[in-house]
Amino acid sequence: LDNNWIGDIGATALAEAIKEGHLHDLEWLLLEKNEIGDVGVTALALSIKEGHLPSLQGLQLANNQVGDVGVKALAKAMAVGHLHCLNLLVLDNNQIGDIGVEALAKAIKGGHLPNLQKLELDNNPIGDIGLKALVEAIKEGHLPNLQWLVLGREPRRVDW
Repeated sequence: LDNNWIGDIGATALAEAIKEGHLHDLEWLLLEKNEIGDVGVTALALSIKEGHLPSLQGLQLANNQVGDVGVKALAKAMAVGHLHCLNLLVLDNNQIGDIGVEALAKAIKGGHLPNLQKLELDNNPIGDIGLKALVEAIKEGHLPNLQWLVLGREPRRVDW
């Protein structure tokens, strides 16, 4: 569904379809460049939190309008533990700041993303506080399979 400009209304409708069980076996949810904001991501997060996407391996929300509120909702959904298959989380080019990244770090510390291999957060207004929380969660070993952490223009391989 990349590049379809579905917005919050489309994301909310998609979340309803997910809750109804129509996408139970979905492995990749690619929603780049869709003008999805916090309302749409919160609706999607609720369907994840309720366990309706147990096979999800990749979640792509780059180039949208996701802010701290949306990422906090997504982090709460992650903390429930229904994303154990997720290996790719792409949140670059949004409006995520320290508050959102701190919530994400807290979810990571819960150990509920054991298979995450690539996390992309570049081109977001993340400051030192959010970065410190994220690095601490990673250094404590809560993302044992992380290979790529993208925080800037150039991806860097994670080698702790």
